[in-house]
Amino acid sequence: MKRTAFIIAAAWCAAAQAQEPQWANPPKLVVGIVVDQMRVDFIYRYWDNFGDGGFRRLVREGSFQRDAHYNYVPTQTAPGHASIYTGTTPSRHGIITNWPYNRATRHSYYIGLDTTVAPVGTKSTGARRSPANLLASTLADELELRTDRRARTVGVALKDRSAMMPIGRTGDEAYWFVGGSEGNFITSTWYRQALPAWLDQFNARKLPAAYLDRTWNLLLPRDRYHTPLPDNNPYEEMPAEGIPATLPLDLRVLGKGGANLDAVKQTPWGNTLTTDLAIAAIEGDSLGMDAVPDLLSVSYGSTDELQHAMGPRALEVEDMYLRLDGDIARLLTYLDKHVGAGQYTVFLAADHGGGDVPAYLRDLKGSAGYVYMSDLQERLAKQGFGEWVDTIRNDQVFLVKDAPAGTAEAVAKALNHDPAIAYAASGNQLLETTNGSGLARTMTNGYMPQRSGDVVFALRPGFFRGQRDWKEQGADHATAWNYDTQVPVIFFGKGVAPGEVLRRTSITDIAPTVCAILGMALPNAADGQVVPEALQRR
Repeated sequence: MKRTAFIIAAAWCAAAQAQEPQWANPPKLVVGIVVDQMRVDFIYRYWDNFGDGGFRRLVREGSFQRDAHYNYVPTQTAPGHASIYTGTTPSRHGIITNWPYNRATRHSYYIGLDTTVAPVGTKSTGARRSPANLLASTLADELELRTDRRARTVGVALKDRSAMMPIGRTGDEAYWFVGGSEGNFITSTWYRQALPAWLDQFNARKLPAAYLDRTWNLLLPRDRYHTPLPDNNPYEEMPAEGIPATLPLDLRVLGKGGANLDAVKQTPWGNTLTTDLAIAAIEGDSLGMDAVPDLLSVSYGSTDELQHAMGPRALEVEDMYLRLDGDIARLLTYLDKHVGAGQYTVFLAADHGGGDVPAYLRDLKGSAGYVYMSDLQERLAKQGFGEWVDTIRNDQVFLVKDAPAGTAEAVAKALNHDPAIAYAASGNQLLETTNGSGLARTMTNGYMPQRSGDVVFALRPGFFRGQRDWKEQGADHATAWNYDTQVPVIFFGKGVAPGEVLRRTSITDIAPTVCAILGMALPNAADGQVVPEALQRR
């Protein structure tokens, strides 16, 4: 009996030792979900109103990083998507902001603009877009190399930058939305010369017009919603001239009879449309249908469009998130059926968070408000810097070319005595302080001398850049404070160990963790770390 037990135990140990490592059997498909301007506290606030198949399922069956943060500024869409997929910060990947400033032309330019490519699928010449300004490889780039170009890597989003940055420079396809009277998903010649047949068929369904041919009502009874504000309040922008920001809302008026299909982006059905496209891409490109791992990047942009207009406490915002919860549940159900439950991996994150409407906080006697950049520039001029300051953009001061040596440091010193400023430093000070912490480290991670200004500053928490013609409605992001940096990060599916991670992690840890699951090289500039608690191990 003892000998038999010993033989059985020995055989079991031998089998265990011979078992392949987890990464040798990778998922068939990795789906990266990015929710634009989602704060981590939305998970907590809306939990009791979520269904069981969306956010709740991801949290219950996945690995929830509850203290994940962005570690740079500015926290914006293009840098956020680039940082998630490269595993590093703007100082390395080069996507420092949505709209960098060109010193030579003295104008800002769009980070995704590329006049060497042509638009595909649209008449709009304004759709010349590519990831040419991205200087580091992404998960998609590395997966293409890992699989000898056999993987399919596809990005879908309403915003072009949200579709392109994850797929990188060598990924297969990126598709984004063009509105107006067209209402189609398009691409550029960076990726291909013509739209694939499956996307032509998708566009032919005219879903944007169909989604705008309805009335937006609350999904749940009014008393179920978590907002301290009435539906009609002074902190929200009107969706269109003369149309109050209240529900129910006739979307036919916003769509202008098909002339303004961009309006779908400000409604929950912009997210539904994105989910429709994601499912169509899985089917059309046969993603996850063989043993070679594929990658699908899905970015939900309507949440950002609406929060900019209404702030995070609006009734409409919560309703949009509850409907997004249903869209995520629909996507997961489709993946279960067509790729196979347990055969795919999902990660969910946000490209940045978002602050409350400063006017709302100020009315509550909170420390909040608006800082006008023209006023700040005037105050610098009164201190003798007027002829040396070219402009102030993206919380950075750009000096004229012939500014005397030491001017940047003097401007930073002056700003550090300004009541609106929490901290300021010259670019040289940031680069020379390699062991900085706090705001200094956050600024350094977002700083690239070739593309950034001469001085970087942070406004005090609760304050945002303002313009004189603003009505102090709506909200913004881009700061280094927790409401902008702390976002939900969840890993789910094949290769993931369920549970919660309560220690502080970084958004740059996502790519290394996914690479560990797939068994492939890190993106070339990645400096994030694998989250070991999230990995299932044999």
